[in-house]
Amino acid sequence: MDSNKKLTVTITHLQSIFDIPPVLNLINCLLDMGVNVNLVSYDVDRLDKSILEHPNFKYKTKQSIVFNGTINRIKRFITNHNFGKKETVDFMKESDILWTPTDTTVRFLGKTVLNYKHIMQLMELIPGKDIPMDYGMFKFPIAKYAQKAAKVVVPEINRAYIQKTWWDLKETPIVLPNKPYNIFDETETERNIEPEAIKKVTSEKRKIVLYLGGICPDRSLENYAEAVTQLGDDYCLYIVGRAMGITEEEKLDNLIKKYSCVEYMGYFKAPSHLFFVKYAHIGLLPYKTTNEMQNISALNALYCAPNKIYEYAKYGVPMVGSDVLGLRHPFEKYNIGVCAEDRAQSIVKALKIVEENHDKMAENSTRFYEDTDFKAIVEDILS
Repeated sequence: MDSNKKLTVTITHLQSIFDIPPVLNLINCLLDMGVNVNLVSYDVDRLDKSILEHPNFKYKTKQSIVFNGTINRIKRFITNHNFGKKETVDFMKESDILWTPTDTTVRFLGKTVLNYKHIMQLMELIPGKDIPMDYGMFKFPIAKYAQKAAKVVVPEINRAYIQKTWWDLKETPIVLPNKPYNIFDETETERNIEPEAIKKVTSEKRKIVLYLGGICPDRSLENYAEAVTQLGDDYCLYIVGRAMGITEEEKLDNLIKKYSCVEYMGYFKAPSHLFFVKYAHIGLLPYKTTNEMQNISALNALYCAPNKIYEYAKYGVPMVGSDVLGLRHPFEKYNIGVCAEDRAQSIVKALKIVEENHDKMAENSTRFYEDTDFKAIVEDILS
């Protein structure tokens, strides 16, 4: 990227800005690079003041609303399309690049993205060249939009080659890992956490095995809770995140009732959730393949690209995760964690291996985190 040119990037993300932490990583990185950032998203006015008051940052926002049911999903599409298109077109009058962080936003904007130099980022592995719209009556030719994008960006190397093959892309998508990137004072994050939660985690005498993230069909915590129970009274399982839907809420409630070692801390908007990682002894990354996730391939979990692996590594926290390729490669290459089968006995064995090698794995986790130059990759994408 030409350092003498003042680049302006419009990021349109038609979900709550707090739903996907990697979007915040991108915003922080671009601002740190001296890029002008225009943001179209929901709940932006609740961002940290280090972003809101940044001289290179502008935004258009609305309050996010949850839409359930077919009729309401149609209303959601119309709302997002109208809001997203109007504000994006307005910002693009002064912008060089349009960056969409999710396939969902591309579906909402439609042909609008074709009028600009478009960087199309994907957070998940998307199956098929045509995917159903939210309201299910039509299909959206997502592959054609990727083919016409200036660059396609994914978070994991295997996904890059799979998506290239599925969508007949001329170029292999660029891999931008979901590594945290912050320009704010991290002590500010504690202001968004209830004093009771801070007191609880800071005074915890047991070793904290932490699960950080969404609670959804492709992540089961039952056997991990059983494994932590088997380790004895010196360990506990802290859960920080939000249940995605009524079914997952019921599973979480049952887990809390069944296992006395489980401490549910609640949901905290990014980046406040990182506060809890500082006190973790071991971090968990459970994944399983499922066909229950709309517009997401069953291979998504197999080639997972979790924010958590970098969030744990940032604070030198070794890990235990499912035996999937997306975790096996970094775990084995850097010796930062152990994969386990989705059985309590296997998870107990993995936890004990990490415990025996904790200091070395903690050191390796920090090295793994530092080996990824997030800013350099973003500069390459923009070039």
